[in-house]
Formats: sequence, structure tokens, C-alpha cells
Amino acid sequence: MMSAGRTLLLLTLCGALGGVPAQQDWTDLIASEMNPARIEEFLRILTEKPHLAGTPDGAELAEFVRQTWLDQGLDSAHIAPYDVLLSYPDPDKPSYVALVDENNDEVFRSSAGEPPVDVDPPANISSVVPPFAAYSPSGVVESTRLVYVNYGRTSDFDLLKARGVSVRRRIVIARYGKTSRGRKDRGATGLIVFSDPREVVGTGRGRTRKYPAGWYAPGTAVQRGHFLYTTGEGEPLTPGYPAKDYAYRMEKSESDQLPKIPVHPIGYTDAMELLRLMRGYEVPDSWRGLLDTTYRYGPRFGRPKLSPATKVRLNVNVRTEQATIHNVVGIIRGDVEPDRYVILGNHRDAWNLGAVDPNSGTACLLEITRALGEMMKRGWRPRRTLMFISWDAEEHGMHGSHEWIEEFGKIMSDRAVAYINVDIAVRETYTLRARATPSLRPLLKEAAKKVPWPEPTPDGNTLYSVWRQRSPADSEDPDSDPKISLPASASDFVPFVRRVGVPILDLAMVHRYTITYPNFPLYHTAYETFHLQKAYIDPEFKFHRLMSQLWAGVAFSLAEAEILPIDVSEYATTVREMFHWLKDEYGDQFETAQISLDALESAVANFTLAAAAFEESLSSIGNETSPIVARMYNDQLMQMERAFIDPLGIPGRKFYRHTVLSNGLYSTDTFPALGDSVKRMGSDWTDPGQASKLRDVMEQLSIISFFIQSAANTLATPASTVF
Repeated sequence: MMSAGRTLLLLTLCGALGGVPAQQDWTDLIASEMNPARIEEFLRILTEKPHLAGTPDGAELAEFVRQTWLDQGLDSAHIAPYDVLLSYPDPDKPSYVALVDENNDEVFRSSAGEPPVDVDPPANISSVVPPFAAYSPSGVVESTRLVYVNYGRTSDFDLLKARGVSVRRRIVIARYGKTSRGRKDRGATGLIVFSDPREVVGTGRGRTRKYPAGWYAPGTAVQRGHFLYTTGEGEPLTPGYPAKDYAYRMEKSESDQLPKIPVHPIGYTDAMELLRLMRGYEVPDSWRGLLDTTYRYGPRFGRPKLSPATKVRLNVNVRTEQATIHNVVGIIRGDVEPDRYVILGNHRDAWNLGAVDPNSGTACLLEITRALGEMMKRGWRPRRTLMFISWDAEEHGMHGSHEWIEEFGKIMSDRAVAYINVDIAVRETYTLRARATPSLRPLLKEAAKKVPWPEPTPDGNTLYSVWRQRSPADSEDPDSDPKISLPASASDFVPFVRRVGVPILDLAMVHRYTITYPNFPLYHTAYETFHLQKAYIDPEFKFHRLMSQLWAGVAFSLAEAEILPIDVSEYATTVREMFHWLKDEYGDQFETAQISLDALESAVANFTLAAAAFEESLSSIGNETSPIVARMYNDQLMQMERAFIDPLGIPGRKFYRHTVLSNGLYSTDTFPALGDSVKRMGSDWTDPGQASKLRDVMEQLSIISFFIQSAANTLATPASTVF
């Protein structure tokens, strides 16, 4: 129901404007306002020069975003600074990997950076920060032993141990992919990482079209990135608290996030020089990349017939320093519920020129705010407040978003309706990749049905129909819904959902080969240029427009709907699936250990019934209701997600507090902390030596049962009694 003040405002505007559009007309208007040419121009400006976090160019781009939002007509736009520990390569002493002969002379040294390319429009590649591993300690490490550890996953190290290959006091070499960059040491003295052609070239017909002739990575391309041991804790020296000027900072030696051994990334051309000289047993097929050599475990190193090299030298020169980062916050104040926030976010900083990651998303965000500014000139104002945030220092470990949540988390917990993240808007144009809290999945699917697909295809004429055909949740079911994953530890949405329980969406247009290319071939390399986006990914920026329409459409629904489009039954379905996976996979072990799952099963059933009863109650109020009743239901919808937050965090990850949607230390399809505890049990649950682990299973079982029941209690109707 519209407030009297809002009705009067719109009636007044009717006279001035000759009639005010209805809500659906406003929805259509914002979609039609999105202009590909303007998005292209925004991206061209954003990628003129590098804008690494903590640098003058990064601060200059923050001011550009702030001023743009003011010029577009937002109610306010300000910069929120934080003083965080950042990492940069030493400008006077490049890091490198070398091969050394028996006279201690270097016979090979890795490239100091990607060579320039001749493209139109020109790309200022020489100004991009050289390849380095952010937060790596400096040092020189040498070894006559080199061990190939595949991706450096726990399972990879387990296989090495089973084969009798030790990494202790040796340099290890790993390929990027399958896991986070950090924690690949396991007693090693140094780490070398590279992007294998299997991940950045592949075996498809286009594999010969390497940049600048195509989308794929040449052997000189090097992926940059941070190597913090954990993400989700925020800035390394102020964990749990905002990095303001008054903040207490621990010593760097006290931080459990900072890596302990020197690390350096190289391209696959340079990696070939090392791998071809390795000896030892051949690795299994799953460990083999696509370089023209035999992949071996090592650790023996050196082949005199190929090279005089007898050892590997890793020389790393990386510094850390406290620097100021700049989040930019823009606001369009809500007219009816100004204290309820719908937040759209994208990070702005980049290791390179940022034409894909992240500024394809930034360009879309700036076009959305421009379109909304134009609507405000026509008399529109949202029911709820819209907030737009351009994050800084995401590449260094999501510092901008974590520090902001650490400062304003209590307010966000009380007032934030949802956070919608777009990091890379368009990395390819095949299908949509979506992550979401379960309660927002139906909203996303409905929004996708309203977005036209910009090219002719037999798969359909809307984003939803194409997405459903190309990315089905069940590839064997022709009637399957499109795939929507649960949130991962991937971008600035993490502190919203895992720290304070705000529902999130994370969206991107991607390629069909998400297994072969987990991100995109030129990810975090100097070749991520405006030319790459314009020539090979989205030449006419039609898919940037599509992403802008989807992003804005979802936000518009959350900001304008009288009853929030949050689906509690969808959430109950996810919780049931997690329980059934646990029971199917480990039910026999629980029974053997005489541990009952009855309490968890009861909590899941109660949550399912409460969700159904809540939605039945909601459907009974009709299209018109009082603002107070609407607010009551909306408060319950918002609090349902918060009910899963454990202030103590999950074991081993105290800042991951969401008991359903956090990442566990192990990969399971059930509740993270409980899943970790059952994984640690192994196969023999009757072994007396497992008693402490068994008690941990029992503890985590009781904790998750409590939080699911708590979520059910938040959905109780006012007439019911839960106390």
C-alpha cells in the first residue's frame, strides 16, 4: 500500500509530467535506458591506465566514480577510506625464477613481464605492475630438488605422500586452478606457480588464436594474485575490526594470513624450461597438462643432455606497506522505507587495466546509476534505499568489502535487504553463471525471463530460456531449471552473507568451458585490455547491456516490491537436500556410532513446515495490506537468513559465521562444519582413537540442529507461540 505522502508526491508529478508511469512501466523504462555505447565508453575510460589498490591512479579512479555518481543525480556519493596492509613488487629488484649450473651461473631466467602487443585501440601494457605474488615474503631460495604438486590441493599432497615423494625443504611447482592460491607449501622452501595450457589454451579448434590474435593465453602471459593463506578475515593486521587510523594492528609475524615461503608466478613458456628438466616417476593422467614434455613428480632435477642446469633459484622481492584504499558509496534514498537497503556492488581495483575483471562490471554499474538518475528526473524514487558501492582492494583479498562490513556490519544486519554483486560482468557470451542464497533463486529466474537475448539463437529469445538450455541444473532433465550455485569464497559478497547473513546474488556472463577455463584464459594478466573486450568478447557491448538489465531488474524488484521477493520454501528445499546428502552418505556411520540424527531431522522438518505456513499466511493478505503488516512480514523474511549466523564462527574459520552457506575446510554437499567433522572421522567410526573427533561430530550436529530450528522460529506467525 502506498503511503499518503508518496501518493501526494506522485499526484503532483502527474500534473507536471502529464502522468506518472506505473511500477511495471518504470521497470520497462530502466531496461530500455541501458545503452551499449555508453557502457563501452565507460569501460574505455576505466581502462585507460592501471588502477592498482593503494596507488594514486587507484585513488583518481575512485574520485572519477564518486563525481560521476553526483553528476548523474544520486542523492549522495562519498569515499570511505581504510588504511590496510597491501603488497607490491620491488620496483628496483624484479623477482624471477632461474636455472643455475654447477658454477652457480644462471643459464636461464624467467621473463620480468609480458611483452607489449600492437593492438588497436592501443593498450598501455608496459605500465601494468609486473608479475608477482602479493604478500609473498622476499628471499632467495635454491634447491637441487624440484617437486611438481599438480594444483597443490590437499588430495595432491596426499598422493605425493602415498608415492613417497616429500616436499620438505624443496622447491615446489604447481599449476593454477582447482583451489585457492595460498597454502601450497606443506614444508617446502619455495613455490613457483604457472598457468598450464590445459587451463588457458585447451584443445579446442581456436587454441591457436592466442592474444593478440584471439582470446587464449600466449606462453608469456602471467597470472597475478594474492597468496594470503585465508580469505574471509579481511585486512591481515586488523582481523575482525575495521582498518581505521585508530585501529590496533598486530605485528606481521602474528598474522596467520601471511604466507611463510617465497612465491613467484611465471608463464607456461618459462614453466616448460623447468618441467622438461625434472626426473622421477611420471604423474597420472589427471596431473598432466598440455606442455610438450613428460610431466614428472621429481624431486630429482637436471638433464645434462638438455641443459647444464643443476638447480633452481627462486629470487623474490616483494614488499608490504600500509596504504589507503577508497571504497565509493553512492545512495538513492528510499521514499517509503529509507532504512531498508538494496545494495549493488562491484570492485574497481585491478592487477592490470581491468577490461574484464572487474571493470566490465564497473561499466555496467555506472550505466545503471545513469539510467536511475534519468528516472529520478522523471519523478521516480524507490520505495527502499538503493546503495551502490565501488569496492577497492578486492584483488588483495577482498579488503574493501570486509573492512566496510567490519565497520557497518551491525547496520547491514539490521537494514540490508540483499546484496547483488557483479565482479566480471562479461568474460564471454555463452551463458549466465549465477550464485545465490537459496531464497533469491526464484527472483533471479523471474528477472531473467524479462531480459531479451540480444542475438538470434535456437535456444530461445530471453536470457532465461538460453540460460536454461545451456546451463541446466540437471543435464539429463529437459525440463530442468537453470543452474544456480550456492555462494563460494569468490568476491565481495562473502562478508555480507558469511559475516552478517545478508542474502546475496553474484552474476556473470561466461563461456561454455567452465571446467577447462575456470575463469578465462587471460585472467589477471597484462593482456586483459579494452582491445580484448572490444575485439573478441563483446564487440558491440550487447551482453554488457544484458547484464545491466538483469542487475538493475533484480535490484528494482527488491527495492520496489511491497512484500520482499524472498522465498523461504526454496531455502527449506536446500536445507532438506543437505540433510538427505548427509544421511545418504554417512547414515550408516552415524548408526554404527550410535549417534541419532533425529534432532537434525526434526529441525529440518520444522523449518520446512514453518516455511510453508509462512507463505500460506503471506498469500492470504492479498494485494493490499497496511504498511505495518507488510513491514512485519518483511522483517521476518530478512531475519530468516540472519538466524543461521553463529557469532562464534565455524571451527577453523571463525569469521565464516553462516552455518549453512560458509565454506568448510573439506568439500561436501552438507552443512559445512558438520561436513568437516564427518570427513575428519575417516572410514572407521568405532576406533577408540577417534573419540575426540567423534565428540566433534556430536557437537557440530547439535549446533546445526539448533540454528535450523532458530530459522524456523523466525518464520512463526504472530499468533503462534515459540517461546
